[in-house]
Amino acid sequence: MRPRLTLGLVILSLMFAACAHLSVVHLDKKPWTLGQKEILPMRYWEFSYTSRLEDNKLIVSGTAKPVAGAIPEWATWIQDLWMQIYLSDDQSRVLAKDLRLYLPTNLDHEKGVPFEFHLTPEALGSSGPLYISFGYRMELTTEKNTLGTNAKTPVFFASQGALFQ
Repeated sequence: MRPRLTLGLVILSLMFAACAHLSVVHLDKKPWTLGQKEILPMRYWEFSYTSRLEDNKLIVSGTAKPVAGAIPEWATWIQDLWMQIYLSDDQSRVLAKDLRLYLPTNLDHEKGVPFEFHLTPEALGSSGPLYISFGYRMELTTEKNTLGTNAKTPVFFASQGALFQ
């Protein structure tokens, strides 16, 4: 390729990247409320949470439980799990996010998985309400799967999260 064409493509790519933003337009969301218990059901997890303000941070804590019938009953071991929270404006632009990674452990379908997220938005976006959304990535199995074993254990995988637009 010619150097000018290559340079032009690089500059064009950088311009598109600069215009991109993280969006949750495709995720289920709830208006942000302070101090009230909220429930946000998603495809595989139901998030039950409350939020509070503390030291200029929005803290959201609660429990995520598997949706009955969506996650197989045999999926009782969390091999890999991350959960994320997003605070977005009325245009679904992400203003703040936080991520929690979980170590492999048993999944109790009744008790679920506890979480606490800390959000510190740099700006509050356009005028209008703020929204809470959740994302996750999970790999669930029937039993603990350690590296080096040849066990052919079934795996349930699902993922939902924010996208660049």
